[in-house]
Amino acid sequence: MVLALDAQNEKLRVAVQTLKEMIFGKRSERLATLVAEQLALELDDLETSVTPPAAANDDAPAVKPSDKLRKKARRNIGALPKHLPRCEQVLEPEVTACPCCQGQPHKIGEDVSEVLNVIPALLRVLRTIRPKYGCRGCTDGAVQPKCCRA
Repeated sequence: MVLALDAQNEKLRVAVQTLKEMIFGKRSERLATLVAEQLALELDDLETSVTPPAAANDDAPAVKPSDKLRKKARRNIGALPKHLPRCEQVLEPEVTACPCCQGQPHKIGEDVSEVLNVIPALLRVLRTIRPKYGCRGCTDGAVQPKCCRA
């Protein structure tokens, strides 16, 4: 009677362990558990005790990462705050003559990029302004300096 209860107790422990692995394990481990469980059900009368399938990595138990603890990093794509001081740096092109007709170009716009510069106990925004120059004589080329990040 005691041996039968011990065998039944071990069988129930294995079933609980298998269910825990199905719920909390990785998908590949769940599939292996299902296959092992089906084999155990078919061969139940041949075996006296069923052992749970071995984990892929016996060093550490499988831990499901909590979605609540890890939040995705948020990026601020908007503008930097207006109250921070700005240091403007204007990058003029080396050659100001039109590459086509050698005429004098005029300013047609500018690209502005802002980078937050953190100095201990000092926050400021570095503005890099790259004016665009276009020739009135021809419509082929606009001259602008290359972007260089500091």
